[in-house]
Amino acid sequence: MTRAPDPRGPAAAMHPAADAARRDAFWARLRAAPQGYDLFDALRWLDALSPAHAPLGRATRPRDEPVRLGQAPSLAFAAAMLAGVDEDGAVPRIAIHGFGLFGPNGPLPSHLTEYAHERASQHGDRAFAAFADLFHHRLILLFYRAWADAQPTASLDRPARARFDGYVASLIGRAAPADAADRPADPADALAPHARYFHAGHLVRHTRNPEGLVQILRRHFGVAVRVVEHVPQWVAIDRAQRCALHATRPTQPLGGAVLGLAVRDAQSRFRIVLGPLSLDAYRRFLPGGAYARQLAQWVREYAGVEYDWDVQLELAHDAVPALALGAPHGIGRTAWLGRRLEPGPARDLVVRYAARHREPA
Repeated sequence: MTRAPDPRGPAAAMHPAADAARRDAFWARLRAAPQGYDLFDALRWLDALSPAHAPLGRATRPRDEPVRLGQAPSLAFAAAMLAGVDEDGAVPRIAIHGFGLFGPNGPLPSHLTEYAHERASQHGDRAFAAFADLFHHRLILLFYRAWADAQPTASLDRPARARFDGYVASLIGRAAPADAADRPADPADALAPHARYFHAGHLVRHTRNPEGLVQILRRHFGVAVRVVEHVPQWVAIDRAQRCALHATRPTQPLGGAVLGLAVRDAQSRFRIVLGPLSLDAYRRFLPGGAYARQLAQWVREYAGVEYDWDVQLELAHDAVPALALGAPHGIGRTAWLGRRLEPGPARDLVVRYAARHREPA
């Protein structure tokens, strides 16, 4: 049985005084109930709470590590991985039951386990067991390091050494964390790095379909999302390309002449429909709101800049605010005259965060 981790996580940002306090609290919990911890669980906590030391299994000398590991010689089939904690020495020592030379599953003959157990328990002589622990310590830490290096979550305990961040960042064409640390932060970047890493499966694909964008926005914002394709729009024609009767300049050739100032296009624009939303979420998606920049950046990240798009916000029917004098309402955004007779959500507002084409009047 593994003890539930701290909700703040083992890699929570800490000050030196808080580091020591949390380490002491961890050792107290471990000493009181070692059977409540798995070996990797305990070592991961200790590794995360010791940022001043090299990661467990990486130090070149054992004296540079915050713990000593060994095996308790016993022929019993243990019910827990940890045997106990000893803090009498300069460095705390954790004894385990399995993964060692001794025990019913160890490589040494059983009589050597009996001998080591007898000398330690009846004569206070741990020389034989301590000699074996010279090898146990290094092998156990290498065993743990092999496990930790293969766990994406364990690498987050030390953000500066988060190896998997670099792997995923490379897949989606972003700078690795070690390289990004040397660059100034982009103030226009509204997305956290791990938000992109989480959706790497969508961002790594060359074919970007609407379903991928829906999944990203739905998971990131926690609201209902759908995408409407082929939304028609008017694209202004450049003045030099317009058809005109002019004395000094010939008009467009036959077959290429277009009447008017714009052409109707229905293949380069899509619409993102969000909702029904609560009033608070609705306001967050308005231009200038907390979610507006994130939404715009997600669309640019996923769909690029070759498509035009807009956002239709649907406010839940029971969340439509009543119009009152003196109340802070946004005209054309959060204000409706009279009572709404339609039973569905208010879907009147369509916003464009960044207009790419000026539509003709």
